[in-house]
Amino acid sequence: MLKKRATILLFSFLVIFSLGITSFIYIQTSPRRDFRKITEKLLVQNLEDNSLLAHFLITDPGKAGIDETISMPLYSPEKEQEQIEETKALYEQLSALDLKETDLKGILLRDSLSFYLSHTVKLSEYKYFEEPFSPYSGVQNELPILLTEFSLEDKADVEEYLQILALIPDYLGGLCQYEKEKAQKGMFMADSTADKVIASLDHFCGLGDVDNPFLITFESKLKALLQSGDITEEEYRYYVDENQRLITTVLLPAYEKTGDSLTLLKSGERKAEQKGLCAYEGGRQYYEIYVSTILGEDINIPALKNAFSRQLMSDFTELNKILESNPQYFIRLMGNEAAGDPLRALTPEQCIEILKQQISGDFPAPDEKTYPYALKDVSAAMEDYTNPAYYFTPPVDDPTRNVIYINRSQTPKGISLFTTLAHEGFPGHLYQSVTTAKALASANLPSLSGVASFNGYTEGYATYVEFLSYDYAKKAAAELTGSEEASLYYDYLYFNRSICLNLYSIIDIMIHYENATPAEIRPYLYKIGITKDEDIQAVYDYIVMEPGTYITYYGGYLKMLECKNLAKECWGDAYSDKAFHQMLLEAGPQSFDNLKKYIRHLGGAEK
Repeated sequence: MLKKRATILLFSFLVIFSLGITSFIYIQTSPRRDFRKITEKLLVQNLEDNSLLAHFLITDPGKAGIDETISMPLYSPEKEQEQIEETKALYEQLSALDLKETDLKGILLRDSLSFYLSHTVKLSEYKYFEEPFSPYSGVQNELPILLTEFSLEDKADVEEYLQILALIPDYLGGLCQYEKEKAQKGMFMADSTADKVIASLDHFCGLGDVDNPFLITFESKLKALLQSGDITEEEYRYYVDENQRLITTVLLPAYEKTGDSLTLLKSGERKAEQKGLCAYEGGRQYYEIYVSTILGEDINIPALKNAFSRQLMSDFTELNKILESNPQYFIRLMGNEAAGDPLRALTPEQCIEILKQQISGDFPAPDEKTYPYALKDVSAAMEDYTNPAYYFTPPVDDPTRNVIYINRSQTPKGISLFTTLAHEGFPGHLYQSVTTAKALASANLPSLSGVASFNGYTEGYATYVEFLSYDYAKKAAAELTGSEEASLYYDYLYFNRSICLNLYSIIDIMIHYENATPAEIRPYLYKIGITKDEDIQAVYDYIVMEPGTYITYYGGYLKMLECKNLAKECWGDAYSDKAFHQMLLEAGPQSFDNLKKYIRHLGGAEK
């Protein structure tokens, strides 16, 4: 698979996907063996020269054929061209695989992977459209998360971690070279964006010993090794000192140098402004391919915008009905919303357990043995730079390491926490990841996770179940209070959430496909109460730097609804929500185009 040229760390793989390496060994037929070999080559291509990513995705890279020499990726146009040629060759091999007609699941996985590879090759033709230093999801924020969550199970892990730290300056230096080339093409980020990135870099450089997550988390994990007898007291002191030396004399100076490099690339008096993708040559075509890759279908952007608009009108109609039918209730609630949310009394652990019980009617019931999990708080030093919550998938050979991180500063208690945990945990990412890996392994099929990214499928599913969880919240609130009054408030929040995600998706298209300005998106944001100039600019800036993000979630969600309606139509009396959900989970992340073929097949229709 093609590495993302700029980001390289591919953090999205870690918080969405789990690998299916163990399932590869069961393939029997010759075409299936060839399929296995192709996926293995793609996995090696993805993880080669990236020990940091490999550490998270697989505990024994050597068994997967990955060179275990400690390394970090270096930006190299020549190396990237070699990878492109390798990917093209693997795509041609994949397309030529003659799988048996009866092997429909294998055919669909092959076709989904072919779709992904063909589109990533197309994207590679647009060299400077990626942004490694986005102020929101850039490597300056990814690296602290990955480094502080680097597991230290033994002395070898400690040595590997310290060697990786020593390689960070060259890694960041390569990305700065990429930024320099972008600037020469007139595609460097706006000054205001660069200032945010530089401020983020400065933040980490300014941390003291008492609040530096690089030092605190490393020493905490090292103490566990000392207590277990894996390292001696002398080794403990040496590793603590060596880590502090590398952080203070290698990592943080590299952050500072990166900030200096970005400062030199700013436009200065010209004050470069933010622009959507279509403002650059080839940008509109890139955006079409990019969105199609996300959603796993060749998308007509105007048609997609129309689909968003139809759903938006429907949701506004339903929301207005709720408000107009219950004016006194919402007048009483105004300014005192906490009173309408009885779930505020629940802890994260209680929310998870309630969700596991509530979903049993709509999904296969999850048991503790198959779906172990841990809840952790995002480090206070990282709260301003991470999402409200995220799920870290476990290594393939240790499925017990399911961890959900909660950013307490951005996730208030109550319905927000409840629906967030539904998205990340049950029946969301955690439940989906474990169930899919288990189903593919039992069917002797290779997983595409780790070698391909179908984020529209994965985040669309998680958004779909997040919306389902509002009904679970109603039941939980009624059981807690003996009253159904909270249902009205939760319905209001459900439609409000859908409308916001939808509007941001429409604005994404307006900015990146239609070249809309902040003034042109203003009327849309007014609809959801965003009226201040600085807030409108903040929304505009975010979407400029994170193209397709909202479409990944909401576009994927609408595709899930399309599949659900198709299943109802094709399956007839055999349809049930539980059967549909089980099909989604067992099919695994793949293209929506192929998922629809599978749904038709299950209903006896033509493929």
